[in-house]
Amino acid sequence: MKQQLKIFHRMIIILVSFILVTGCHRYYKSITRNITDHPDQSLDSLKKDNRYFVLRTPDKAWHIWNIVLSEDRKTIKGMLEPVPVVHQVHLDKGKGKRKYKEEYVLSEVHLYIDNDSLLKEGDFTLALNRIQKVEVIEKDKKRTTNSYVIGAVGYTVGAFAVAVIIIAATKSSCPFVSAYTNNEFVLQGEIYGGAIYPQLARDDYMPLQMQPTINGTMQIKISNELQERQYTDFADLLVITHDINTKVLSDEKGNLYSIAQPQSPLSAWTENQADVLPALLYKDDNSLLHFDDTLAVNATNYVITRFKNPGKTEKAKLILSLKNSYWLDYLYGELAKSFGSYYATYVKKQNKKPAAELIKWAEDEQIPLQVSIKTKTGWQKIANVNTIGPLATRQIVVPVDLSNITDEVIEIKLSSGFMFWEIDYEAMDFSEDTYFKVDTLSPSKAIDETGKNVLPLLVKKDGLYLEQPVPGNVVTLEYDYKPISENESRSYLLHTKGYYTHVRNLKGAPKVSFLEQFKKPGAFPLYSLQLYKKFSITNMASLAQQ
Repeated sequence: MKQQLKIFHRMIIILVSFILVTGCHRYYKSITRNITDHPDQSLDSLKKDNRYFVLRTPDKAWHIWNIVLSEDRKTIKGMLEPVPVVHQVHLDKGKGKRKYKEEYVLSEVHLYIDNDSLLKEGDFTLALNRIQKVEVIEKDKKRTTNSYVIGAVGYTVGAFAVAVIIIAATKSSCPFVSAYTNNEFVLQGEIYGGAIYPQLARDDYMPLQMQPTINGTMQIKISNELQERQYTDFADLLVITHDINTKVLSDEKGNLYSIAQPQSPLSAWTENQADVLPALLYKDDNSLLHFDDTLAVNATNYVITRFKNPGKTEKAKLILSLKNSYWLDYLYGELAKSFGSYYATYVKKQNKKPAAELIKWAEDEQIPLQVSIKTKTGWQKIANVNTIGPLATRQIVVPVDLSNITDEVIEIKLSSGFMFWEIDYEAMDFSEDTYFKVDTLSPSKAIDETGKNVLPLLVKKDGLYLEQPVPGNVVTLEYDYKPISENESRSYLLHTKGYYTHVRNLKGAPKVSFLEQFKKPGAFPLYSLQLYKKFSITNMASLAQQ
């Protein structure tokens, strides 16, 4: 599986190298900042997806890929490998005439650290405070402004600035949520992912890791860090007090379930019969992304898991830790670019369609994760899991009705379009729900980045939205906190409702013949598979030449 992921990431590099830059100019430049410079500037111009990261010491350079940012934004984990010839242009010409023939160099970000004799090919963990400076490579064109800056949303300098660079260079999605814990704000994930039109505004329930501040309050930040307009109706904090030996999770509708005895799967396999059980046994380790590329014509990914049926209950709780893939983000971005200057008109037409029609399109294109159970009459759908974005995994519960399941083994199928989801963990809990208490707190304060009080827009569900139209908008929410006893524990859920719209200034004529294919149901996952295979072949050819 690691080898497959390695091929995938190399393929992404080549893919982006072909599409990021157009034109005839053949000089490049690097925009350099020390990470302590410009702490309060936005980084909205660092928006090109899937950058190629080069880790550099005074006497060595490595390609660092498969980058995963820690929850506290202090370290990144990744894989180190030698820098191929096509990405050595800046290594050779960084101090001379910066000419280039191929456009690979224009996708690069160079991270500089001090010497490290322990660096070697393979797994690597880097503390972000070791990074001394960052160079972002771009075409040297007079009309290009020196707009690649480091920093975001008024946060502090240092490791966080580099973390934001990595996020901005590799994704494009929905509102970010950070919660105060361990004496700092820690990124938790994204809310109402995929709700990109007003009629798709929906409720979202995000689990949070948080602790009270020194003044005894709970604090959350909701921020726009991308090229979007974001709209949030309300932001309630659900405070769940429960026994210290259990935890409480939510399903997509906000129903709560206590988790006491999660059971691991007996086995797990994909369509090509590959054993993928190890990837699903533990949270926050390997994720199941690349299911199988030897697929049937519908380009469906699926994984089947088997659980022992205790036969003592008619209800169970399927626990999933998952997120969307960056690949899905990239695919949608490519589809949007194909509309060219017609994109704004297309969005206006989409805004007039009923929500049910847009939801049906997403289901036809296998964008939600479909959860099914095997019965005597075949597979029966239990639920569709909405998109949650690629930034961070989220734990959810899918309730499972076992009243008609008499077999000794329960089989669950998770399916979606090709490489649309990453599955980090799967388990099933058959225990009865234990007592827990839920307090729903509205924010007591809500202050935006300018110091303005925006509490009236977020204190209740009333259809009046807080608008965050540009990158750098951030609202800080404060909630009251009450201590708990030693034998109790707390779980937190952020309950919001909202939507967001993409900001795209696309030019050129629409690619009509390309777009025609998407009128047929199931075209989007087929496009995903075709694009994957196309650039996999390109990647192999490039590696052969090297």
